Amino acid sequence: MKKILVAMFLAVAMVAPAFAVMELDIKAGYIIEPTVTETGPNEYKCTYSQDPSYSVGADLYFYVLDNLGIGVGGSYIFDTDFDGKKWKGIVEDVKSGSTNIYAAVKPILAENGMVDKVYLLGQIGMGITKFSSDYKDYDFSENGLYWGAGLGIEKANIIVELLYSVNYWEHNDDSAWNEGWSYTTRRIAVNLGYRFGF
Repeated sequence: MKKILVAMFLAVAMVAPAFAVMELDIKAGYIIEPTVTETGPNEYKCTYSQDPSYSVGADLYFYVLDNLGIGVGGSYIFDTDFDGKKWKGIVEDVKSGSTNIYAAVKPILAENGMVDKVYLLGQIGMGITKFSSDYKDYDFSENGLYWGAGLGIEKANIIVELLYSVNYWEHNDDSAWNEGWSYTTRRIAVNLGYRFGF
């Protein structure tokens, strides 16, 4: 996975100078009721809800066609508490958040209507999920696949987006406590930002 991501970023970096049209989207987001699904041995599955959270991010696009931008981006999702449920039934005061780095695509669906642009969003890359708690053995960071998909509109360089994103991760150690467990964090975010054109 890491080799594929490095190859994608290098490809974007090499072809970027050939395109005259570039843009930088800076945005902040409100994340509505994120969830973490824990999957374990013997078909065990449990979903934990979390308190709402916030995010900040930036995407840099290069336009290969008038209506298709490709690029790279990153987002930081602030830590948030688990809502009213102990992690694994014993650990309290657990928080988690993520840092994501990804390749991005932005197809333009329509222009010059009631809004200046309507567009889709596609993101795929690597996410680092961080857990912390009052119980020291539950302070850790793990990486895994990240992807996101969404819809956005633009008016006078102001952008508004609705983004669904998923982080996959699992423990990297081989202890019996963590063996066979995997995790999926799902989020729906409403983003507000500004587009800078170059």
